[in-house]
Amino acid sequence: MSDLTHRSSSEELADPGSVSRERVLERLQDWQRRVHQLYDRVEQTLRDTSFRTDREGKHTSNEELVQRVGLSQDEQPKIDVLRVIRPDFFPRGLWIIGANGRIDLRIVPPVGSSETYLLLDQSEPFSGSARWVKIPIGAPFEREPFDPSWLVSKLH
Repeated sequence: MSDLTHRSSSEELADPGSVSRERVLERLQDWQRRVHQLYDRVEQTLRDTSFRTDREGKHTSNEELVQRVGLSQDEQPKIDVLRVIRPDFFPRGLWIIGANGRIDLRIVPPVGSSETYLLLDQSEPFSGSARWVKIPIGAPFEREPFDPSWLVSKLH
């Protein structure tokens, strides 16, 4: 890694001029790795169910730091968009104040209204492992660790 200090997203956003192109690319690659590891856990949990997954959709960042350092969409790592029959996981952004990335999760049950959650990674940049928490939209203080088995229970 070109930058030996691991500043938080908040620190990088407060001083964007000090963030190098290499640093942004490293952060995006780490973000891709953590998001894909989460998706792997979800797919493993769903393996013995009737649900199928689709990771064909791809996401690239349009965040300010990415634009500031001039990374084109072709230069960025492509982050999968995970679709599970009814819910969608969408990697919303990496540079989130107070988090190390955000995924939006929308669950549309066969009957009833849809539910939307934020999945936030509360780990430090480049810490090696993610700490995902889920937060219902509209209830920001109802945080709990994300467990893929919870998702399976919501889908039935």
